[in-house]
Amino acid sequence: MKKLLLLCSVVVALTYTSCKKPVHSLQPTPNNVRLMSYTATTHLLSTSLVDTTSDNYTFFYDGNNRVIKILFSTSDTTKINHWLQHQTSVNMTFYYSNDTCIKTIAALSGTPVIEIDTFIINSSTGLIATTFTPGVVTNYQYYGKLLAIQSDEYYNNYHGVTTVSDTRDYTSDNGNFLASSFNGTLNVTFPSTMSVTPYAMRDYWMNITGLNTTAPNLIDVHHTPQIPGIVHTGLTTYTDQLDYTMSGTPLLIFATDTSRDTCYVDYPGNVWPSQSYSFYTNLANRTGDYLQLTSFSLWGNNLYQNANLVHTIVNSGYTTNVTYNIDSYSNITQMTAVIVDSLANTRNITYNLQYETF
Repeated sequence: MKKLLLLCSVVVALTYTSCKKPVHSLQPTPNNVRLMSYTATTHLLSTSLVDTTSDNYTFFYDGNNRVIKILFSTSDTTKINHWLQHQTSVNMTFYYSNDTCIKTIAALSGTPVIEIDTFIINSSTGLIATTFTPGVVTNYQYYGKLLAIQSDEYYNNYHGVTTVSDTRDYTSDNGNFLASSFNGTLNVTFPSTMSVTPYAMRDYWMNITGLNTTAPNLIDVHHTPQIPGIVHTGLTTYTDQLDYTMSGTPLLIFATDTSRDTCYVDYPGNVWPSQSYSFYTNLANRTGDYLQLTSFSLWGNNLYQNANLVHTIVNSGYTTNVTYNIDSYSNITQMTAVIVDSLANTRNITYNLQYETF
């Protein structure tokens, strides 16, 4: 006992601190700690551009520990001009009613309202089942609490509803993703107001990378020969399929009939034939995980209930490598994602996270 007291005295004398100190826990962030805010600083290094931008998120909660507001600001002029409509900061506000949440994105003054999203939460699991955002509906299915299937349906209401859909499957082992896969088929449905008999309708699948296409000039798009595309002639039904070999490439899918009626839908091309994952098997998942943080910033809810922190994400378009700084209380204080695309352009994103107790 005397030896123990003597050791403590020596440590105090040398460090001016107590013998007691926080011990790194093997468990995730304690339940009484939640994310208060974070800053994501992106350094872009490409063959033609070097740029640094920053995004800031601040989270507010209700008495049930649900996110009710996210204050977002950015220095990225691309987001300001196209998504934020010249607003440098916006409020994302969440309104809950039973299993439904309505999310509005608006200027800090409350007007204009830039976007309204809706999502459905499974009451028994607390996980998101369906999300509705402008132009797309996404359904999620789970194996237990781990995401198993994601299905996206993009739509446009121009001269009737036209849709294009994809589905990707997730495989997992020991509570973590192994890979996600897409079967390579896009399915499109055209409005029943179009004429398909006899062989009255033709549809066009166009690579629209860099093409700013608007509804009034759609009929003339197929007269532009420099735009690569596939023409399916003589349709006799309101559905069609495309083997999507140009993964990562946005498409314009439109159709005309002999009456010159036109319909169309855009496909953003953000699905890959396969995507593999690796995880830090010695680090339990917690707030600040790369996948979890992305989901939480959109929905105030975590779609990705993996057992461990994600390490790498690899597909044919890019490779993401993620590292974490974890403090002695098991909180992720900093996370860095290095994203390298197939052309060797690099984005280095550093996330600095702050927490609050409740």
